[in-house]
Amino acid sequence: MITCNIVMLRVPERTCVCCRKKDAKSGLLRIVVPEDTPVFDKVQKMPGRGYYLCPDKKCIDKFMDEKKINKILKRKITALPASRELLKMEVEASCTQ
Repeated sequence: MITCNIVMLRVPERTCVCCRKKDAKSGLLRIVVPEDTPVFDKVQKMPGRGYYLCPDKKCIDKFMDEKKINKILKRKITALPASRELLKMEVEASCTQ
């Protein structure tokens, strides 16, 4: 008699902070905010609280809105205007690859 052992691996799920859609962690983009500057975490290993976004232009634009990002992070981000375009370019470049 032959037996087959199937091992089910659990895929970590995360939720997009903008649209609230659940997806695999690897399918979402991670943003970390060390010292009031949002940073795109390409490797998804940076220390600190991570915020996950869909790789969708609407969710990215919504997150970059000053009111929305301050509400999500529950604090005022002072360096947002200076870093907004850089962060947006990094995220969009990652989505196209």
